[in-house]
Amino acid sequence: HEPDEGELNYPWLFDKLDALGYQGWIGCEYRPRGDTAAGLGWLKPYR
Repeated sequence: HEPDEGELNYPWLFDKLDALGYQGWIGCEYRPRGDTAAGLGWLKPYR
């Protein structure tokens, strides 16, 4: 599964972490459907 699928609301989660002042790293571990570059496309809105 890729991070843009499933039941986690990533926009809400990342907004909440920002509101709390979190400045650490966030790791994302998953198995992409295709190649690595294509699999990282979901990340663009959060950079």
